[in-house]
Amino acid sequence: MRGRTPRAGGFFAALGPRSHPPAPSVPALCAGRVEIRDACEADLAQIAAIWNHEVLGAETTTDTEPRDPATQRDWLARHTEIYPVIVAVTGHDLVAYGSLSPYQPKPAFARTVEDSVYVRQDRRGAGLGTMILGELVRRAGALGHRSILARITAKNTASLRLHARHGFRPVGLERESAFKLGRWHDVTIMQRHLDAT
Repeated sequence: MRGRTPRAGGFFAALGPRSHPPAPSVPALCAGRVEIRDACEADLAQIAAIWNHEVLGAETTTDTEPRDPATQRDWLARHTEIYPVIVAVTGHDLVAYGSLSPYQPKPAFARTVEDSVYVRQDRRGAGLGTMILGELVRRAGALGHRSILARITAKNTASLRLHARHGFRPVGLERESAFKLGRWHDVTIMQRHLDAT
């Protein structure tokens, strides 16, 4: 990676020691009414509502374009079997979702994926991000992917900590590489190798 790598200590040291226990499995966290399942077309309006909220008013993602229904359908169609989209639902209420996407289009990167995890604003702090990311890591390993990368705005400490708990390690820092909501943002790159899952 060409960007400068972060210095030892500082923020990255605050993420905790380099050795973490395995993340809890999804079944252990799914007590009660929360179900994790594959996304379907009927979920797209609720997924778009979560996405558009983050895109239009939050610094948790570098994306800036909201999705209309046609764009959302195209997005789901691009997520083939090896790039799943999963949702957390309580009854008919979709409260979180996540996906795996190709990291790069070149064939050499075919076994490296990038994850995305989004939790509805009013349901944060309830362990839903842990449920979604844990299932994405499990599926990535089962699908034969070699590693997962996450590109996280450096200000998004909740996502940085979530990924650290799931065995992701900081591998780079893009300084002021994304401009959104009137300011420049650093982007932290975290990676988890799956050969030990």
